[in-house]
Amino acid sequence: MGLFNFLKKILENKEEPKVEQEKIAFSEIGNWIEKKRKEIEVREKEVLILVQEKIDVFIKELKEKIDIAEKVDIESKKVEDRIKFVSDEGRKKYIESANDFIENLENLEKVELEKLTERINKIFLDFNKSSHMNYERATILIGKEMGNIKKSLKVFSGDLIKIFEENKDIIDSLKKFSFIEGELNKIIETDKTLGKIDEAVISLDKKVIEKKEENKKILEEIEKIKKSEDYVKDLERQEKIKLLEEELDKNLVDLKQVIDFKALANFFHVFEKQMKIVKLHRDYFQTEFRKDDGESIVKLLNEAKLNNDKISEKIKQIKEKKEEIEKEKQEIKKDGIEELYSATTKIILDIGNLNNEKDRDEKRKEKLKIRKEELVENVKGEIRERGGEVGD
Repeated sequence: MGLFNFLKKILENKEEPKVEQEKIAFSEIGNWIEKKRKEIEVREKEVLILVQEKIDVFIKELKEKIDIAEKVDIESKKVEDRIKFVSDEGRKKYIESANDFIENLENLEKVELEKLTERINKIFLDFNKSSHMNYERATILIGKEMGNIKKSLKVFSGDLIKIFEENKDIIDSLKKFSFIEGELNKIIETDKTLGKIDEAVISLDKKVIEKKEENKKILEEIEKIKKSEDYVKDLERQEKIKLLEEELDKNLVDLKQVIDFKALANFFHVFEKQMKIVKLHRDYFQTEFRKDDGESIVKLLNEAKLNNDKISEKIKQIKEKKEEIEKEKQEIKKDGIEELYSATTKIILDIGNLNNEKDRDEKRKEKLKIRKEELVENVKGEIRERGGEVGD
C-alpha cells in the first residue's frame, strides 16, 4: 500500500462551495466567528464519531483476517524449508506490525479533526515502513490471506480519505477563524497603540504650549530690564569700558615701543631664565604684561638699569587705566539678563526636541494606520471567503 497522507489530500483541493454572503458589522465579527465556529464544531464532532465507527469496524475485521492468516499451515506446503522459514518469519513480523497498528488506532485520543488526521497519517506511515518487506516475504506462501488483509487496509484508508476530503472545509474553516481572531487581536492592539500615541501627541502639544508661554514671559522680562534706567546706564558703562580697554591696548603698544629689548637681550644673554622672559615679552608683550601687571619685565629693566622716566610714566598710565576699568566694572549692576538669555535658549532647544518627538510619533502613527488598514482588509477578505460580507 502506498503512503497514506491525509493532510496532503485535504489541502490539495482549495475550491470552496459557493455560499450566500451574510452581511456583518465590523463590531459583530467576534460574535459571527463564535456562531460559525460552533456550527463547524458540531459538524466536526459528527465526523469524529463517524471516523471512530469506521475504526471500530475496521479493527474487528482486521483482527479476524489476521487470525485467519495466522492459522495458515505453512508446514504443509510442498516447498523448500528455507522458503517456509522466510515466509513464516515474514508473516510473524507482519502480524506483529499489524497488531501494533491496531493498538495505535485503539489508543487514539479524542482530539480535533486536524490532529486526528495527523496522528492517523503517522500510524499508517509507521505501519507501512515496518511491514512492507515482511508482507512481501509472507505472501510467498500466504498470498490470499495476506492479500485480504491488504485489501481491508486499502478499503479502510480509502474510506477515511473520502471522509476527510468531504469534510476538509472543517479544518480549513477552523484555521481561518483562528487566523481572523488573530488579526482582530492585532487590530485591537494597534488601536491601543494609536490611542497611546494620540495621548502622547496631546501631551507634547501641551508641553510645547507651556514652553512657549514660559519663553514669552522670559522675553517680556528681558524687555522690561532693557527699558530700565539701570540697564541703560550699564550699557553706557560697558561702552565706556570698551573704549578704555582699547586705550589700554594702545598704551601697552606704546610701552613696548619705548622698551629697548635689544639692550635687554644683550644684558641677559647668558642667563637662560631671564632671556626667556625677555623673548616672551618681545614676542607677546600684551599677553605677558597682563599676567603679572608688568612686574617681571620691570624687574629686568631695573636690573639692567634700562628703566627710565618715560617707561615709568607709561606703566603708571597703564595702571591707572586698569583701575578705571575695574571701577567701571564694579559699577555695573547684575541684572540677570544673561541668565534669562540662557534660559530662553534652553527653552527653544526644548521646544525643538518636543516637536521632533511629536514628528516621530506622527510618522509612527501613519505607519500603524496603514498596517491597521491592511489587517482590516485581511479580515474582510477571509470573512468573505467564509460566506460573510463586512460592512463599514
